[in-house]
Amino acid sequence: MYKLLILLICLINNLCFSFDYEIQTHAKRTIIKTIPISETKKYVSFILEGTWTDNLGNYGMMEQSSFVMLDNNDVIELDGYGKRIYQNNQETYFRGYRNRQEKDSGVGETKIVNATVELSSLIGMRCPYAVNFFNDTAYAFAKCKITEEQKQTLSKISQ
Repeated sequence: MYKLLILLICLINNLCFSFDYEIQTHAKRTIIKTIPISETKKYVSFILEGTWTDNLGNYGMMEQSSFVMLDNNDVIELDGYGKRIYQNNQETYFRGYRNRQEKDSGVGETKIVNATVELSSLIGMRCPYAVNFFNDTAYAFAKCKITEEQKQTLSKISQ
């Protein structure tokens, strides 16, 4: 009973003291190299360059370098690193990954792996995302549960 009460308190605490941080990204995909591995599999390296906005009034540029392993145009693995530049020239660096999805759409997760000093409270932040491609343009939406401290850090940028 005691463990159930502790679990319930933690759950309520998490729901009450978290904020849904939302990021929308639009980016152009440029294929760097494609290497056929077999008749059905291929390795593709690419970059994404674009813009983003969030629900706290922030905006900026982003760039990412990634690879994808495809089998019959289905994603076996996708992994990459990138950076997000905020309107005040602060930066976060992230890893994005997904697997077992269609090539032109899917869901995955990003994780902030480094940041400039002012944004260091964001390191470790994880954000599930969904992405769709139309031709070579990515349309991505991420929704992150963030702490009050992280919300304060992000809110100060647009002031």
